[in-house]
Amino acid sequence: MNDALLELEPLQRLIAAYARSADRDRYALLFALDARLAEVVRSTTEILIGHMRLTWWRDILTQSAAERPAGEPLVAQINLLEKSGASLAPLVSLVDGWEVMLDDFPWEDRQFDHYATARGEGYFASGLAGDPSLSERQAEQARAWALWDFARHCSDENMRRDAFDRCSRIMASRPKPDFDRSGRPLSILCQLMLRDVRKGQLTANLYSPASAARIIGHGISGR
Repeated sequence: MNDALLELEPLQRLIAAYARSADRDRYALLFALDARLAEVVRSTTEILIGHMRLTWWRDILTQSAAERPAGEPLVAQINLLEKSGASLAPLVSLVDGWEVMLDDFPWEDRQFDHYATARGEGYFASGLAGDPSLSERQAEQARAWALWDFARHCSDENMRRDAFDRCSRIMASRPKPDFDRSGRPLSILCQLMLRDVRKGQLTANLYSPASAARIIGHGISGR
């Protein structure tokens, strides 16, 4: 797969490079679809239109390949992923998680929980060959990661602090990430999250030399 075709950011390309060759296309698709859904939410000014645009992606993921429109590189990669035998159900969950983001702030516990479960577990399960049966430790780390990523991008200070506090509470009693070689990109993301949790603050710039060094070191060694 041509990463440029899916418009991956440099950080995503670096992380995807540490996936096994057999897994690389799946991670590239996951990163690209997640970014596309994020853009839908970011650019939404009318909530109804935002729901309609996310419903379009949900329909794409639940339709047969023959029903999907041609000419969209991301849809073509979805067809290939499905043809490989991977389940698309976690990607549907990913859409559900982003849809919660259309809710007005501030959120209640149920909205945080729904978002973290749908996006986090959908994201991690998609990375692990579409296998929805995450271990409990992996599921907790997935939910924590979703909250951390939310906090990194949220412009509302109170919501950002609340999300990061929830992430930190989950990770306070959790051991280091539990992934085999097929989950190396996910364990890299967890390492970046854990660095912030241990410091007690969010890293403003993940494109720094320190972040790159952490990604490369963990990508190579898994430690």
